[in-house]
Amino acid sequence: MSLLRGISVGILVLFPLPLVIYAQAEASSEKNNQMIKSIGGFVRTGLYSGIDHNDNNKPFVSSSFADVGLKLEMENGINFKSFTDLRIRYGVEFQNPAKEFDLREAWVKFYGKKLDISAGQKIVKWGRTDFTSTLSKLSPQNLLSRSPDREDIDLGNLLSCINWYPNEWINIEAIAVPFYRSSVLIIDPIPLPENVTINQIQSLLTTKEMFSYGIRADMHLRLVDWGLSWFQGYDPMAGIALSDFKLDMSGPIPVPVTQLSMTPYKTRLLGIDFETTFKSIGLRGEAALSYPNLSSSANEHVPLPELKLVFGSDWSSGNWRISGEYSGKRVNHFTAQDTKPLIGSEPDYALLAQLMRDTGFNLSEYVRQQVGAFNRLYNYQLKKYYHSAAFRVETDVAYGKLIPSVLSIYNFTSHDFLLLPEVKIKPSDGLTITAGAEYYCGTKGSLYDITDDFMNTVYISLRVDF
Repeated sequence: MSLLRGISVGILVLFPLPLVIYAQAEASSEKNNQMIKSIGGFVRTGLYSGIDHNDNNKPFVSSSFADVGLKLEMENGINFKSFTDLRIRYGVEFQNPAKEFDLREAWVKFYGKKLDISAGQKIVKWGRTDFTSTLSKLSPQNLLSRSPDREDIDLGNLLSCINWYPNEWINIEAIAVPFYRSSVLIIDPIPLPENVTINQIQSLLTTKEMFSYGIRADMHLRLVDWGLSWFQGYDPMAGIALSDFKLDMSGPIPVPVTQLSMTPYKTRLLGIDFETTFKSIGLRGEAALSYPNLSSSANEHVPLPELKLVFGSDWSSGNWRISGEYSGKRVNHFTAQDTKPLIGSEPDYALLAQLMRDTGFNLSEYVRQQVGAFNRLYNYQLKKYYHSAAFRVETDVAYGKLIPSVLSIYNFTSHDFLLLPEVKIKPSDGLTITAGAEYYCGTKGSLYDITDDFMNTVYISLRVDF
């Protein structure tokens, strides 16, 4: 860690501490210190079933689990608060045994009249839109989460956070993330081509170079709330890099052997967001400009810079709640991709044989370009412009005991389509039965076309809260 970075972290973590301690002492002199504790959680079981297209379209159980969640909150109502969210899961995910012990969140916060400081394992979500977040880079996500509770997709990160409230209409937040935790990508269960392997990021990356930070200002004005944010560090959505390539000459014909590695990349992001209301309609939006530090042309795992815009609205009337959202982006420095993605496309051996007739052809470089093409596919950067829309309808009947909803998302450029119908039944206090489906589809070679075999599913879940 450079001297400048070390100084910045020290200021971020240590400078406000005396002020917080002073605020604590001042508040404690006015009130009695009374500990307030609350504990709760849930017990849940679920089952996900899909269709095996390789076995006469027979249904099969792809995932089944039992899990427990425990939440503990403590505070004295004066100057400190702590929160813990512990998850334990046992079962099968995508037909692989799974045992998980996850400390989803565990943090402590000290606060005064104008300053808060917190540290620990924490989930931080920036931005105001419902379905597409352009600003959240401080906490990873598990995009393969087998859970009917959509918030389970969010993962905690080790970090320290300072919130400063100079007056009633603005607060400034600064966050430091010293280590790197990768998101779980939707591509993990994709069948790989023969002789291709991917090295996943299995745990925290703890080298001193993995430092990230973010600064955000929230302004609460009379008619509209605004936010301005800056992030610099490693994107939790790692890319795929070609780590090794060779020709196995032991057989009668040369066989290409490819090794890929999930590789983090450093980026900068400047974002702005707003939220307001007009009569019974809520309006919100975000805009973000991201600019990776490294060049995409020389580093296949790094995406191109891009500008994203999101506008959304919601409307409620009686028991009905309707939300809609538009998302668009422009890929900067765009160049068309000549090669097909390494994953998700059929190998063209005739083309490869033709290319290898050229004495100057570099097979390793060609494979690297194929890996880059897949990263472009995954990041939706095969075209210069992308447009998508999301629409959600929800209602409740029988005094809230029956809650049906449906969410649909369509990308007009890639033609990827996602449909999430769901119904929640609450026959008694504390018991929730959830049944639904996840349906992915896309044109040949698109991301959802590659993933729909294992992501398409129907599910049912029973949950008891206590």
